[in-house]
Amino acid sequence: MKTQRMPSRSRHLLLGIVVLGAAAMYSYHAQAATGQPAIPPGVALKSWQDNGADGHYLLQVIEGQTPKTGKTIVGTVTSDTDCQADAEGLSHCHNAIKLADGGSITVVDTHEMHRNRCMQPGEQISLKVVGKAWVIGTVFKK
Repeated sequence: MKTQRMPSRSRHLLLGIVVLGAAAMYSYHAQAATGQPAIPPGVALKSWQDNGADGHYLLQVIEGQTPKTGKTIVGTVTSDTDCQADAEGLSHCHNAIKLADGGSITVVDTHEMHRNRCMQPGEQISLKVVGKAWVIGTVFKK
């Protein structure tokens, strides 16, 4: 039986498709490895795995009106949801917080749940705004 050889142009096209596919897979894995939000400049947190240590949380505001930068406000955590860990072992818990001024915000708490616990409904928290969409929360000790 005689085998046919693929034309040169088709071989180059096939090679290009394979190379692009490999590049896309590499890009996907590189993004997955660094898929966490960037820690804002000036915040003393080296990695998301450390977030929540000693009751201090860097929180990304995703809903509601963030108080003015530099201002500190007190609130009460009212919910803790969506805590499933991602491929890197980090949870991106959503917490609703009722603010003392009558407002409310929803934040994302990116942390490694096995190292540092989630914020719990009913806990009082002091929030200091550190950026347009970022606050540092400190849970009041009981």
